[in-house]
Amino acid sequence: MRTNEWQDSAKAAAETVLRAVAAEDPSQAVAFLSDASRAISEALREAMAAAVLDGASMRRVAEIAGIAPNSVPPRLARSKPLAPYVDDGTITADSIMMARYDAATGRPPMKFMPRRKDAS
Repeated sequence: MRTNEWQDSAKAAAETVLRAVAAEDPSQAVAFLSDASRAISEALREAMAAAVLDGASMRRVAEIAGIAPNSVPPRLARSKPLAPYVDDGTITADSIMMARYDAATGRPPMKFMPRRKDAS
């Protein structure tokens, strides 16, 4: 991923945390922190996808993030740049290789297009 989507997500999460810190009402702080938690999860997911596209292995990304290696593929599958490469709700090493190639060449991911429409 060559764009800074993950950085934008991280900035949004940080701004939400700052709003929580400034909130005087604890209920409002809880709401802000809940929003920040979702934003941080999204930012982590997008940053993990960027790291994998830049050449890091899924195992290395898991090590850096401090999570189990088998939890990385489903998270990557929910990321924006790797979503087109998902198969059965997860992403494989072969899918990542295709995504890296497409990112390096600037090609958009291939999409299935039926050759003809079947009349039902």
